[in-house]
Amino acid sequence: MRLPRIVPFFYLKINQMAKELPYFKFEPNQWENGNIQICSREAKGLFIDLCSSYWSRLGELPYALALQKHCNGIASVLQELINNEIIIVLDGQIVIEFMDEQLNEFQETSGKRRDAANKRWKNANALQVQCKSNAIREEKRREEEIKKKNTASLFPSFDDFWIKYDKQVGRKNCEPKWDKIKQNEKEAIMQHLDSYILSTPEKAFRKNPLSYLNQEAWSNEIITKNQMNNEQFTNIAKSIREQYPNL
Repeated sequence: MRLPRIVPFFYLKINQMAKELPYFKFEPNQWENGNIQICSREAKGLFIDLCSSYWSRLGELPYALALQKHCNGIASVLQELINNEIIIVLDGQIVIEFMDEQLNEFQETSGKRRDAANKRWKNANALQVQCKSNAIREEKRREEEIKKKNTASLFPSFDDFWIKYDKQVGRKNCEPKWDKIKQNEKEAIMQHLDSYILSTPEKAFRKNPLSYLNQEAWSNEIITKNQMNNEQFTNIAKSIREQYPNL
C-alpha cells in the first residue's frame, strides 16, 4: 500500500529550501501508522533525506540523482521504499505524492497572492496617476487664477478696451488676441482710441475690434475731415499760384 495522505500538523524546517518554501508539513500520527513502519531504519532515514531533496527541488528529483547522492549507488534501500509504495518512480523521476499535494497547494496560494498583489499594485499605480493628474490640473487652475488676477490688476484690461471701443462684435476671438498684446501696446491703444472713435462716429465705418487689433491700427495716423479740408485748400492755393504767378 502507498503511504496515506499526510495532513497539516507538524512542520519540519529545511534550511536549504527557497525562502518562499521554508517548511513542509509532516504529521507524526501518519508516520506511526503508515507503511513506512514496515521498512527498515535505514529506509526510514533515506525517506527523510528524499523528502528534503524533493521539497528543496520543488518536486523534481531524478532517480539517478537520488541513487547517487543518498544511496552511494546502492539501490537496495531505495528499492525497499519503492516496493512498499512509499515512493513511486515515473519516467526516471521519483514521485512523493503527499509532497506533491503540498507543492500544488502552495502554487495555488502563491498564484492567488500574486494576483492580489498585482491588483493592489495596479490600483496603487492608478491612484498615483490619478492623484498626479489631479495635482497637475489643480496647479494649472491656480496658475490661471493668478494670471487672471495679475491681468485684472493691470490697466487697461480687455473690458476697458471693449467698453471704450464701443463696437461689440466678435468678442470670443478678440479677447485671446488682446491677451497676447504687450502691456505698452495696450496703453498705446487706449490713447489712440480717443482720436480714432472721434474720427469714426458712425460705428458702421469703424473697424471691427479684432480687425483693429490684427492690423495694429493704433499705429496708423488718423485723418479727420478738418484735416482733409485743409489739405484740399492748400493744394488749390498751390495750383492757383502756379497758374497765376503774377497775382
